[in-house]
Amino acid sequence: MSMSREELEQALLGDPFNTAVRLDYADLLLAASDAAVALQQYELSTRQQAGARALSGMARALLALNRHAEALNAYARARQHDDFVADADLEQLSGTARTGAAPALSLIAGTDKVVPLKPQAGHALRFDDVGGMADLKKSLRLHIIEPFLRPSLFARFKKDAGGGILLYGPPGCGKTMIARAIAGECNAAFVSVGISDVLNMWMGESERNLAQLFEKARAQKPCVLFFDELDALAFSRSKAHSEHSRTIVNEFLAQLDGLERNNRDVLFLGATNMPWDVDAAMKRPGRFSRQIFVPPPDLEARRHIIALKLRDVPAEGVDTDALARATEQFSGADIDGLVDLAKESAIHDIIAGNPERPLNSADFSFALDACQPSTLEWLKTARNLVRYAGSDTSYRDVEKYLKQAKLL
Repeated sequence: MSMSREELEQALLGDPFNTAVRLDYADLLLAASDAAVALQQYELSTRQQAGARALSGMARALLALNRHAEALNAYARARQHDDFVADADLEQLSGTARTGAAPALSLIAGTDKVVPLKPQAGHALRFDDVGGMADLKKSLRLHIIEPFLRPSLFARFKKDAGGGILLYGPPGCGKTMIARAIAGECNAAFVSVGISDVLNMWMGESERNLAQLFEKARAQKPCVLFFDELDALAFSRSKAHSEHSRTIVNEFLAQLDGLERNNRDVLFLGATNMPWDVDAAMKRPGRFSRQIFVPPPDLEARRHIIALKLRDVPAEGVDTDALARATEQFSGADIDGLVDLAKESAIHDIIAGNPERPLNSADFSFALDACQPSTLEWLKTARNLVRYAGSDTSYRDVEKYLKQAKLL
């Protein structure tokens, strides 16, 4: 005799580690079209016992949420168990994937990992969508993307795909966009973590949230686990005045080290505007050991951003090349604000009673006079760090940029 929802919930309260009851509860939720909550229950079940039933249930919940690439990965993992039972809808999805009607699958050479050959819907950003920044893309491709795309080559040198990369630089320069593009280029799932996803006022809950996010990434390998504003989650313990901050960093370090866990094929990406506030232990080998400077957009990138912002906007006589040259040191966010200010200039002119007209060069001249690049304050701070760093070479890329920009 099947139990009701209330009975199942009561049973779980009495015995939260009863996997069979939890799976019955998850099945009931999924049948009631509550796929998001059902997925949480299946994920909890896989932590207790990653059997075929839990993985197939997770795949069905992901399918109901239209997360097809993740559903196929979970279903492929379920197939590896002796108690696997085929599911008609997931078999059909797997079949269409093989024939190209859905995101295709491929086996990584030398492993049994199933990898989507196309990024998951909504995460399909690629490097081609990021204008300019050729040197940065080249570095990212060498150190991050190639290990994922050519695992057999790196395996011969006993080097695993994964690890940690810290992207740092002035605010508004596209660190989050680049992280998404990296996931797209790696054909990997993308899990983005913000401050609110981790921090909780209750004792121990922040650490628990952090551990669950790592487990979520491990469950859908290959995966890019991206931490935005890393300095807020991994603030230097020597500077912290709160014991709570220290325990979060300790849990973070334990998860990165992968003690009793497998972090292979999970790439940890962090982004911060203040790398000097990130705990030093986070930057040691095996953690965020490689720090990559994301500078303000170069000329080609600024040209790309301006053209994108003016797409489908009535404009006449605007020299985008000259505008790109005039916005040196502007971040992407600064350029967005510049274009908005030019639009306001044209709209105010029309509201004042003048004939309706498109944007023109005078609007951008007004906007340029009113705007200053927001990156300059950050670059001044970085310049001081470079000057007084002594033997510390952590900011060598910043030093090179400052010299090229004639700011040092």
